[in-house]
Amino acid sequence: MTSRPTVLLLLALSATVAGCGSNALTTGSLFGGGDKPAAAPPAPRNDPTARAFSAGAVTARAQKCGFNFDAARLRAGFAAAEVQAGTPTDEVAKAGALFDRAQATVAKAIAKSEDYCSDDRIAYIRGDLNRHLAGDFTPSRPRSFAKEDDGLFSFGGQSPNDESRTAASKSAN
Repeated sequence: MTSRPTVLLLLALSATVAGCGSNALTTGSLFGGGDKPAAAPPAPRNDPTARAFSAGAVTARAQKCGFNFDAARLRAGFAAAEVQAGTPTDEVAKAGALFDRAQATVAKAIAKSEDYCSDDRIAYIRGDLNRHLAGDFTPSRPRSFAKEDDGLFSFGGQSPNDESRTAASKSAN
């Protein structure tokens, strides 16, 4: 049989090991890290300048990805919405010029990007474009479409399905 001091030692050891699974004391709690939720990005500005830039950029992106819409009509709707919102006439003119500049600049920046129109990006553009066509020119939160590293088994950021889609699209062209 086991002696009494050995039993007490085993009980103390098991109680100590059992405490390792609790969340009471962690390195995060000691050094200020831990399970803090990520802060949400601030809401985008919603003024004539921000609305003009956003609408112009969405127009260029939608044109790049082949959406069928009237860009001139969208710009006219933007100007009408600014007038209806009570924006002074001189600011409406400046916002219209910024709309055109943003559209041209974004179109030039994305012109050579062959893989720009990913499924995720198209869904994002579609949502913004539909809102703008309905008369809501509130800028949406920016979103990153950078391909993230999936770790050890990422195979260059493409899944086998991505490779087969790329090969299929090349053979279709």
